Amino acid sequence: MLVSVAISALLVITTRLYVNLCHDKHNDVQKIHTDPVPRIGGLALAGGLISGGLALPPDLQPLWMLVCLSSLPALGAGLVEDVTNRVGPKWRLGATLLAGLIFCLATGDHLTKSDLPGLDWLLGFTWFAIPFTVIVIAGVANAFNIIDGVNGLSLGTALFTLAGLAVIAHQYDDTPILAICVISIGALAGIFVLNFPSGMIFLGDGGAYATGMVVVVTAIMLPLRHPEISPLTGLLGLSYPILEVLISVHRRIVRKNSHPGQPDRLHLHSLIFRSQARRLACKIKAPNLRNPITALLTWPLPILSVTLMVFFHGSSAALLAGILVIVVLYLQAYRHVALLRRSMRRDASYS
Repeated sequence: MLVSVAISALLVITTRLYVNLCHDKHNDVQKIHTDPVPRIGGLALAGGLISGGLALPPDLQPLWMLVCLSSLPALGAGLVEDVTNRVGPKWRLGATLLAGLIFCLATGDHLTKSDLPGLDWLLGFTWFAIPFTVIVIAGVANAFNIIDGVNGLSLGTALFTLAGLAVIAHQYDDTPILAICVISIGALAGIFVLNFPSGMIFLGDGGAYATGMVVVVTAIMLPLRHPEISPLTGLLGLSYPILEVLISVHRRIVRKNSHPGQPDRLHLHSLIFRSQARRLACKIKAPNLRNPITALLTWPLPILSVTLMVFFHGSSAALLAGILVIVVLYLQAYRHVALLRRSMRRDASYS
């Protein structure tokens, strides 16, 4: 954490040296902050992860290094995009897919069970299981990138999920997985203190992809190492970012003149920012807190999903029920803020 926060602070202090190189453009379609913000938090994350890994005892380093190695393509492609703005969505998706493939081949781990009828049968075939695992890893990595842009939302979701996985790993005395969780929490926390609530730095594509990679591979490995843990554990814990990416892809497919890789401003957090967070910020007369308020209003979803994950990680039926609860809450929240946003637009037009 100390290394991560030091690098983050250095990047913020020296921001004038690269202001035109790797700052988030506040007028881009998905951006909801008012000023350009450094989006190379991936550098601080990498520094924190590496320093934490070097501090591990020798017997815990191999697994950690394999996780870091598999994350390199996603981190690298994202950082290049953060600096150049010239790496297209297809290339970045390809990099996250490559990262997932490296993880499967380097560790020998991939999904072998889901506790879902039909899918379990398919996962019995390696030719299906490995590509499916690669797609899952890439999907979650991209999901964390989607929710990066509101102060503390992506980082907070990752911290909550890793904390829940750490609790479960501790219950089963799984020191290697616990070490991954604790080091990742420290590295992310170093960025978090400068990201929330002030928004002085963001993870960026590189940091978000790497964060999603570490979280999802940890969620995959834990049930593989302990059959008592249901494979649905990670699905529930990550249900919020997974829902965000699935709903976004569906929305962009059904809309005219749109495609899955095209950005928009219709994510749940984007709608909350323009409706409830706006109202609350005006009510407390603190318009500058509108961005972090958005994260505070969205956090209950990942907090609830992780809490349910920790309590019911051994019961597939309970986990499925928890996933259903999160899906219903997400859809209801989305419908509510979408209708509220329309109402506010009508009121503004009348006035």
